[in-house]
Amino acid sequence: MKIIIVGATRVGRELAEYLVGSGHAITLVDRPSAELAQITDRLDLRVVQGEASWPSVLRKAGAENTELLVATTPNDEYNIAVCSVASSLFAVPRKIARIRSPEFLTEEQSLFNKHAIPIDHIISPEHITAAAVLDLIEFSGTTSVGSFANDRVIIASAVCRRGGRMLGFPVMQLTQAAPKARILALYRNNELIADFEKESLAEGDEIFFCAERSRAMALLSCLVPLETGAKNITIAGGTHTADELARNLSSRYRVKLIEPDAQRAQRIFPRLLESSVELFCADPCDPDFMVEEHLYKSDRFIAATPVDETNIISCLMLKHMENIKTIAVISKGSLRDLNSPQVRGADIVVSPREAVISAILSDIRQEGVLKMRLFRSGLSEGIELIAQGGRLSSRVVGRKLADLSLPPGVSLGIVLRGNKLLPCEPDLKLEDGDRVVAYLHDHMQMRKLVALFKPRSFWIPRGRAW
Repeated sequence: MKIIIVGATRVGRELAEYLVGSGHAITLVDRPSAELAQITDRLDLRVVQGEASWPSVLRKAGAENTELLVATTPNDEYNIAVCSVASSLFAVPRKIARIRSPEFLTEEQSLFNKHAIPIDHIISPEHITAAAVLDLIEFSGTTSVGSFANDRVIIASAVCRRGGRMLGFPVMQLTQAAPKARILALYRNNELIADFEKESLAEGDEIFFCAERSRAMALLSCLVPLETGAKNITIAGGTHTADELARNLSSRYRVKLIEPDAQRAQRIFPRLLESSVELFCADPCDPDFMVEEHLYKSDRFIAATPVDETNIISCLMLKHMENIKTIAVISKGSLRDLNSPQVRGADIVVSPREAVISAILSDIRQEGVLKMRLFRSGLSEGIELIAQGGRLSSRVVGRKLADLSLPPGVSLGIVLRGNKLLPCEPDLKLEDGDRVVAYLHDHMQMRKLVALFKPRSFWIPRGRAW
């Protein structure tokens, strides 16, 4: 597929790197910069320097023959202008834009459609990040969560902790405790264990599993001690992500929102009046404030300020005071390893870029891929594929799962057939239209997996005499 990416942001660069690795023809467009000029040294793509909203620049980028344009710059109005020009002058069939302002998002349905601003998919980093954090709170004990099959199925990871019911038992017994769930991968000391079924679960093991959303907690209780009775959540704010989290959580928890900027606190206060959120204008790293407002009594602390270092320090301080369960929103890739057991930082690190790129990749929706979710800093991924074609034109339809030639490191989880969810047993035969949720230890195997599920372009009967 020919794709134009507008904006050499961190999201734009990582998206370009992933799509190049998936075999797409990528053109990256942005204003001239030394960083942009160096990208071609790392990636096999084309770079066009200039104002992407100018018709001449889009024409130079090949907009006339482009199938998809993705606008990832931090400026909403610029992204809107680029998509409008691409649609009006070059009839680019599909446009995806990164939109952050609540002013646009509250009017999304009326503004962005074929009769108004011609953008097919809106990507809101704040909404996506907030949804990722909400999933982590819903499935307490997980370290990452991705939703599939119309949100009926999740792929999630958890680090085994003392108190988990199945610690010390073989992995194969986990599926007996949760029959409709599937174990997808086991990592020990950050290394994949190839034949993990007979391995005994040990403290510190990271497990990836696939389960029906409503039954996931049954499996999770086998890995970690379940925590009940959480009532108080404190959020360090300063971003739209923090604001949305506070509003969404206030219906179920007592929520304190710490906003360090006085002017911003005044602006968001009216939007919080209809909720039960307590708003404080203070420094989330101030130890006196932490003690004065009893933040150490919080059941959860979510650090979602725009400054990664503030998120890290505030989590460390509260963990040192009372060992509170903490979630930190971290944008910089160099700081993500604070979630590792070797570095006692936040309990869970949420990467906005990982979540945003996953959403964009899902919206691309090509070659039978319905949804994607990156895990482990983009090294692994969850994927939802559709089995297509009749038995004569498909490599998978009508065949048992045990007979499929899956790429190395691919684990099948659950199949959605109509309204029924079926665990991926070896004897299960795939049918046309089945939606298969799978996990790839190495995301570079995605092309091979997609090719396996893609219908043959033609078919010649066996044994026919010509």
